[in-house]
Amino acid sequence: MYFSDPEGNKVEPAQYGIEHEAMDDAHDVIIFEDFGNGQTKLTFIGNETMENARNSGQVEGMNQSLDKFSAVVAGLAQAK
Repeated sequence: MYFSDPEGNKVEPAQYGIEHEAMDDAHDVIIFEDFGNGQTKLTFIGNETMENARNSGQVEGMNQSLDKFSAVVAGLAQAK
């Protein structure tokens, strides 16, 4: 898994203030689907079973990342 800019170019996590602990080349997919009216569906397809993801801390890490993402989006919405 890696972070990317809007054009899909690989970006180091530190650029977003995130400590990088993930394995290189682990493939996760995050899909954002616009439902309109300011609503977006997020689908996460991970590379581990749910049990392994819970036990390894991946679920906790993804929740932390989503919380940070949510704060950024909220800040952008307030700036409008």
